[in-house]
Amino acid sequence: MKYDKEMILKNISFVIKKGSKVTIVGRTGVGKTTLTNVLMKLYDIESGKILINNYDISKISTKCLRDNISYISQNPYIFTDSIRNNITLGNNEITDKQINDLILEMGVENLFNKLNNGLDTEIKTSELSYGELQIIAFIRAILHKSNIYIFDEPTSNIDLQTERMIQNIIDKISEKSTVITIAHRKSTIESSDKIIYLKDRQIDMIVNQI
Repeated sequence: MKYDKEMILKNISFVIKKGSKVTIVGRTGVGKTTLTNVLMKLYDIESGKILINNYDISKISTKCLRDNISYISQNPYIFTDSIRNNITLGNNEITDKQINDLILEMGVENLFNKLNNGLDTEIKTSELSYGELQIIAFIRAILHKSNIYIFDEPTSNIDLQTERMIQNIIDKISEKSTVITIAHRKSTIESSDKIIYLKDRQIDMIVNQI
């Protein structure tokens, strides 16, 4: 893949098994986020193929692809509206019971118990911590039931307690879906089935842990 005639990614080749948990590791600027953007067809590739279930993604509609992939960036998209609307994004099939059941399952009820109006509480991002915003984004992603989840540094800039909570959430998600995580923290790396190390915008090493 090239950007302004400069090669951004090269010699990239790996296999991710369905239902596995994979971590992409590397220094800033080696192409980690770019690699996940390629998987979502945000960028075109110069050569080679990306296959999902043996289907070339170049022949899959962008809408279909993104309907099956949930992406949570380092700065989750949260807008000024109710907790409920931030989670459902207008999907009326997602019920309050489903939201509340997931909150209990994830063990994050303390965050929601302190809200004055429950799911009707209007979010003001300045009043919530980075970790709390991440948790809301995780709940949204889970309830929209994707087959593939991509997390870009999900535990960066948060406290240890929230990191453990989010790591537990990722572990639960990986029981039913394929999870790809960009991470630096040791706890995330150690819990992965496969670790892909990038260096100089190409694969330096792949470690299988199962």
